[in-house]
Amino acid sequence: MPLLILACLLQSSTLLAQSLQVQRLQYEVSEAGQAPYLSRMLVTKQMVRIDQGSDSADFILFDRAQQVIYSVDSEERTVLVIKPKPVDQSDTRLPEIKVLAKDAGEAPLVAGRKAQHWALLVNGQPCQEAMVLPEMMAMSVAAQGEYLGLLAEQHKISLSGVPMAYRDVCADAIQVYAPDALLGKGLPLRLWDINGNQQALTDYSESETVDADLFTLPEAFTRRPMPQ
Repeated sequence: MPLLILACLLQSSTLLAQSLQVQRLQYEVSEAGQAPYLSRMLVTKQMVRIDQGSDSADFILFDRAQQVIYSVDSEERTVLVIKPKPVDQSDTRLPEIKVLAKDAGEAPLVAGRKAQHWALLVNGQPCQEAMVLPEMMAMSVAAQGEYLGLLAEQHKISLSGVPMAYRDVCADAIQVYAPDALLGKGLPLRLWDINGNQQALTDYSESETVDADLFTLPEAFTRRPMPQ
């Protein structure tokens, strides 16, 4: 084989090894009382990277296989490690949670599919609603559900010592008891809740190539476990 061709093949193999195919979701997020910001998710079968729309040094990495969340803070040079342990204490008064279909009205077609409108009710009270696309970006939807499920375990730890009388039933349902209830209906195009939090899908890609280093944790940073 000519040396030039061999060199080109080796270079191509190196480039492939340094890149990954991902699904990408980008949302505009508005939290109550705060300015909107971008949230980008890069999803593979093994990992999820969450950042604010750029290849910055501050990001969240979710290891789907190990069920661990890493939060990287470049200013503090730390990596917060979130791997919650199951809470033994069970809640004595679980809320009644239902997911109901609503009229989607004149919802436009997206990727050939019509959006559906769903609502999350807690003890009969509407707490969260979503416009979703069914059967789209399945890997990313599943990854979001796994991520929210792991965060729910951490919320359980944080709330385990708080009396039920001082807790918000809607927040509990969204963050702890049914974090993926509306995700189960499809890819969220819009998601909003009774407390003024909302997010809207602004861009997406079913397949694109990114630098594999985006999924690498900085070795020099100090790792700190989340208090249990």
